[in-house]
Amino acid sequence: MVKKILVFVFIISLFFILTGCGKTPKEDVFSIVEKNYDEILKACEEKDADTLLAINGITKVNIVDGYVIIFCEAKGISVSSQDYGFYYSEKNSPVTIDCNQDIVCGVNDLTPEGSGYQCVVQGNTFYTEHIKGNIYFYSNAY
Repeated sequence: MVKKILVFVFIISLFFILTGCGKTPKEDVFSIVEKNYDEILKACEEKDADTLLAINGITKVNIVDGYVIIFCEAKGISVSSQDYGFYYSEKNSPVTIDCNQDIVCGVNDLTPEGSGYQCVVQGNTFYTEHIKGNIYFYSNAY
């Protein structure tokens, strides 16, 4: 019986290790930025979407008005979903990003929340938090 329990615990542990389960999307995004910071910073400064898309974990890049918006992950279904990513701000100014990678709230519309800022628009919550340099994490919940 003890052997079966140990085998079960080993299999479950192996599953979590191999699938990356246990990390939050925020931790995943911070990890992507930390592991690839110099490459990300250079690509953002040069507005080089191809270099960014070659980084594991980055699935979409949008370059607009002084921002390079990088989409990493989505969770949930359309009626209750969250999107995660990060963005580079030329002016080092926090904003919030929606699922279309558009800027929703500027710095004057944000309120402090946890380690970052948020705004709520029509019941949707948008959050941003400084990672490093001119790079910020974003998430949005619908």
